[in-house]
Amino acid sequence: MIFITAMRRFPVFALFFAVAGSVSGAELVESVVARVNDQPITHSEFESRCAVELRGSGDAEGRRKVLDEMIQEKLLEERAKQLQVQATDAEVEEAVERVKRQYNLATDAEFDAALAQSKMNRDDLKKQLRQTITMQKVVGREVTSKLEMNDDVLRLEYERRKEELYRVPEQARVSEIVIRFPADDAEARQAAATKIEEARAKITAGATFSDVAKEYSQGNARDRGGDLGTVSRGELLPALDTAVFANPPQENPPPVLLPGSVHLFHVTDRTQAGFKPFADVKEDLKKRLGENLYDKRYNEYVEKLRHEAFVKIFDPALAKAEEKKASS
Repeated sequence: MIFITAMRRFPVFALFFAVAGSVSGAELVESVVARVNDQPITHSEFESRCAVELRGSGDAEGRRKVLDEMIQEKLLEERAKQLQVQATDAEVEEAVERVKRQYNLATDAEFDAALAQSKMNRDDLKKQLRQTITMQKVVGREVTSKLEMNDDVLRLEYERRKEELYRVPEQARVSEIVIRFPADDAEARQAAATKIEEARAKITAGATFSDVAKEYSQGNARDRGGDLGTVSRGELLPALDTAVFANPPQENPPPVLLPGSVHLFHVTDRTQAGFKPFADVKEDLKKRLGENLYDKRYNEYVEKLRHEAFVKIFDPALAKAEEKKASS
């Protein structure tokens, strides 16, 4: 069965489009799982929601979370009426078009067929989209618009998390000449060491490292004159890393012998370890802080709405699960 899900999910409660159906006379007198002020959450709509979100798992904690989401949605719907906030027809139509694009439904026939698989029609979808957009507007007005993320707040967050998120290791521009040999061939090892010394002598005599690398090196960067680009401390093998980032720094450190190769480096353009500048990470900080702060403020907001409302859970198992959560 295809379930159409068109809108972005809020962090805490699910805004999804489950199986829709008309309200029959039997449904009007069916059992009520919970009540939010004068709005009931019926057994059938709760079980339908659980079927979509829990996919048959049916664990007590999962069912409690589903009911919690539904209670939050009822609270937001009531708050929308108080604020006289609602989705416009244009916004609903735009959301419908997004659903079509998301599911690659090119024709009206394909769209209607997809809705029919979920036991929905266009009116059902528009109704649910209208509810979702309306709730988003409430949260936008009363939560998102009040998030404090000016430069002072962002700079404090930068100082608090720069060690964790924005540390930049020591770096250098590195060129390399490498001569390879079989690890178990002592004679070949000596020949490689001799060849590296020849290359080193040419550089000392005034030849450019790049020209000598093109002549001698057997590394992948030979055609680039041995240029490895910018290398950060810790990227290379430990013995090579030690040579490149020697203390005190050396532009032409001594050759480094490994079991199957010998390396000669040219090291320039060193930069000390530090942190990415605030200006470079400001947008990333805003995103990270916004997500964390939004979750916190949203949870506080819906808890306030719930505290001010009459909320009664009639299902004994769900009521017990909610009491357990509240006491933890």
